[in-house]
Amino acid sequence: MRTHLYTSLSAVKLGLDILLKEENVKFDKLLGHGGLFKTEVVGQKYLAAAVNAPVTVMKPASEGGAWGMALLASYMVNKEEGEALETFLDKNIFALMDSVTIEPDSEDVEGFREFIKRYVKGIDIESLAVDKIC
Repeated sequence: MRTHLYTSLSAVKLGLDILLKEENVKFDKLLGHGGLFKTEVVGQKYLAAAVNAPVTVMKPASEGGAWGMALLASYMVNKEEGEALETFLDKNIFALMDSVTIEPDSEDVEGFREFIKRYVKGIDIESLAVDKIC
């Protein structure tokens, strides 16, 4: 099961690595959102390991896209003139939500690091298979 969870987070990890290392993007917090967080702790723990950073999940975050769309609709209707989405969310949504933050576990971080090395090598195998089939 861990392999499935790690695989589901691999694109996030690889994309975040590009943003951090090649684009010099910085972040101070990571909020988990979507079905991966339906079961408490599990997805959050492995995402923290994948990105080696604390991950916060708010109570309704497992509702995924529907919750996100409702937040955007609320922003469009209730924002103050010139108010940025980030400010609106921090003030009106995130400050009012119960949340849980999980720090990355060093053993999990190392386990994911080993997994992602093998995963990246496997991408070439998949490309070769697609080339041979098509």
